[in-house]
Amino acid sequence: MDCTETMKANVNTGLETVLTGIRSLYRQLTQLKFQSYLQLLSKKIRSNWQRNPNVERLRVLREDALPLRDRNINFSVKVIATKKYEEPKEKKSVDYDPFERKVCEKNYLASLSKTHALIYNKFPLVPSHVLVITKEMERQTSFINRNDFYAALKVLQAMNCFVFFNGGAAAGSSQRHKHLQAIPFDSFPNCNMPLNALVEATEENDAFVEGVKYTKVDAFKFKHVLCKFERGFMSKISCGSIEKQAKALEEIYMECQRRLGNSDLHLAYNFILTKNWFFVVLRKSEVALGVVKINGAGFTGSFAVGSEEELDFVMRQDPIQILQAVTFPA
Repeated sequence: MDCTETMKANVNTGLETVLTGIRSLYRQLTQLKFQSYLQLLSKKIRSNWQRNPNVERLRVLREDALPLRDRNINFSVKVIATKKYEEPKEKKSVDYDPFERKVCEKNYLASLSKTHALIYNKFPLVPSHVLVITKEMERQTSFINRNDFYAALKVLQAMNCFVFFNGGAAAGSSQRHKHLQAIPFDSFPNCNMPLNALVEATEENDAFVEGVKYTKVDAFKFKHVLCKFERGFMSKISCGSIEKQAKALEEIYMECQRRLGNSDLHLAYNFILTKNWFFVVLRKSEVALGVVKINGAGFTGSFAVGSEEELDFVMRQDPIQILQAVTFPA
């Protein structure tokens, strides 16, 4: 190699080193910007809801612990004050959409992506209960896709929370506009979600395949699928990995539906997502034993009733039997 070629090689090597350094710096700055965004989002969620006059938190009159038989786990049952019905001043049209931007403007928190936004739940049971909504109208009964999961993952990372979805009227859905819901773990006593305890108590010997493991919750004798994540699979969400993780969740969601024989979504269902697992259950009805309305949050271990009489009835039941009443036998 002559002198000229040596100089060219040295220059090329130097340029590649500089470019590598620039790329690394760009990734670091992008990640810092992403983390700052998540911190700001978390602060917004936590601080603004108490000052928002449009959020009407439902009043809990009483809360009792409903023990799970043969297990040291308690479900919670809340008695909710019934809102007094007021005849609307203007009759809403059949096309009324409470999640349309001009309608929910006062509860608007942030844009999560080109396709999704974050708003407060107007009638929350717990503080910082938020909704991940599509900016354009999409049906609640349509498939969940990677755009939905991309937005949900941002909220999952910004808050110490779980995300759940009510897919259809039989699963507890009351709005036709697609939305996912996020509730902080501190809504449970000592931040302990009963379902999480049941998941941790589930025994299985199968190995993880590509970061996931499909199994079932031992305590549940109805149709459901539990997908456990290998350590690190979903716990650290970065600007560079979030799109890949959203795509992975979309594939997991579809695989769970396939395993349940619901690939075409002909049956209603709920799902619950945490950083450690993904749970899907099929639904046959919304109301259990003629008393308790069950949505996705019900499977986490939290029930709500409308009177002391209903509470007394529920307290005489086994919580698993309540869930079995609205699901299909395994």
